[in-house]
Amino acid sequence: MVMLPRNNTYLFSYQRVSPAIEYAKKKLGSAELFAGLKFNVEYENSACGMEALYALVDKQRDKRPDLILGPVCEYTAASVVRVASHWNIPVITAGALATGFSVKTTEYSHLTRIAPTYLKMAETFLAMFGRFGWRTASLIYDDDKDQRNCYFTIEGVYTVLSEYHIVTDYAVFNSNEERVDVDGIIASVYGSE
Repeated sequence: MVMLPRNNTYLFSYQRVSPAIEYAKKKLGSAELFAGLKFNVEYENSACGMEALYALVDKQRDKRPDLILGPVCEYTAASVVRVASHWNIPVITAGALATGFSVKTTEYSHLTRIAPTYLKMAETFLAMFGRFGWRTASLIYDDDKDQRNCYFTIEGVYTVLSEYHIVTDYAVFNSNEERVDVDGIIASVYGSE
């Protein structure tokens, strides 16, 4: 089962990803190692919402999938991976990059992420802080309160920097709801490391 949003504004939409999946399916079908095996791929619209979980639960009535590719969006992946792990269905995704997915307890035990997580990005920041001897950070991000990609990104950075006792301060704004006070943000960090 492939769970991707049909809305093409997402980087990992059905329209963008399905050609690669179909190509892989064709190559695997012709490979000698997999001769005789047939790969049935069913696409479901994750819509980056609860639709993905509902599709998985509906599949339970017919036949559980052997593998789930996707979903990519954080909140959608959380619910799908929890149920899939409970049902012993492996999930492979280029999403689910938030820090919480790193805890491989029963909730996320069947999750495999194929993209670097936000914690990996944070390790890059940590290396820069170590190289330059920096001890404080101001984290500034736009929290859209919907998919919250910026929040989850900064969460990884905050987690890693805090573990190494780097003092962090943060400023949060929502550019969809309020005017961003750039001068105020600059003034708040002016003169600090």
